[in-house]
Amino acid sequence: MRKKLLCALVASVCICGASYAQEDYSSPKTPWLKDVKISPYLTEPSPTLPMQIFAENGKTVPATLTEDIPFLVMAETAIFEPNPPENSKGVLLPNARWEEKPVINWYFVDWETNKNTPAILDSQLAVNQMIIRPKNPTGKGAITCYSSRKMRYDKNDGTTKSTYANSSRAADVRVLDITPPLCGFEITTKDGKKGTCWPVENPPDKYPLPKMADVHFSGSLFGAGSTDIVASGLELGDNMAVIKEQAVLSVTRRDVLTIKVIGGDNYKLNTEKIRFGICDGPNGSVVGPINEEKIMLSKIRIPEKPYLFIEAYDLAGNKQAMFIPMEIRRR
Repeated sequence: MRKKLLCALVASVCICGASYAQEDYSSPKTPWLKDVKISPYLTEPSPTLPMQIFAENGKTVPATLTEDIPFLVMAETAIFEPNPPENSKGVLLPNARWEEKPVINWYFVDWETNKNTPAILDSQLAVNQMIIRPKNPTGKGAITCYSSRKMRYDKNDGTTKSTYANSSRAADVRVLDITPPLCGFEITTKDGKKGTCWPVENPPDKYPLPKMADVHFSGSLFGAGSTDIVASGLELGDNMAVIKEQAVLSVTRRDVLTIKVIGGDNYKLNTEKIRFGICDGPNGSVVGPINEEKIMLSKIRIPEKPYLFIEAYDLAGNKQAMFIPMEIRRR
């Protein structure tokens, strides 16, 4: 078994056409790699070509983009030129010629979450162009491009050798947040009844504005059975008023509501600016306590059109205000 692994390692080195002899990869868990040393550096020439990334019409990529707004970028590198480089780090590459077409990949990198999103071509563009559409805001990100192209050149011994020319570049950007928070409620009563409501952006990543959302309701307090009640087509923003025909929070005057805020934001929620309670109609005056975990309905003046509301902001200043109609039963 050990001989087979060593043969495989030697074969892979030969295929790459490189000489290795420096870094020891053995460990207590891999004793078969004892005395096998592999250099991290290729000894065969592999040209690295400079690249520049531009915006449309050759302009500099701006330092700030906006989420969900498509942005055209283009790369300039010698990999797209008719002839390949004739040397690599001082090593001559006689009779150099391209063997294949260039391969190019674009990504948007979110350094804050350590994630990258491949950019997929959805329209007919030149080979060196791409439309980047950042789907999430970030304070630190980058548009990155990687390109390679297979080439061949003649060696002094009369043989030919294939290698790859490579090119890459990154342009640092930040992405602005234009999506309001998505906050809802988890509600329980003393007798064990529960109700939950939360908004979901639909369609996701919508542009142009306004953003839209569906509000999902579950639990006996909303009269929901095995499936959620969904109030569709609300504008995600500062006036998300659900109407009684869509869903209603049904409670009694004697109920004590325990309320927990759920949800968040697609970037960073401003937790210090969350407000919730009961108000008189959508955007009406507040009645009763603000931000109290327990609301004793018998202790407050119930308005003619009571609504449970939440008001939330993210750090970019986007506002969500959602209003849920209430039905106060005698029993």
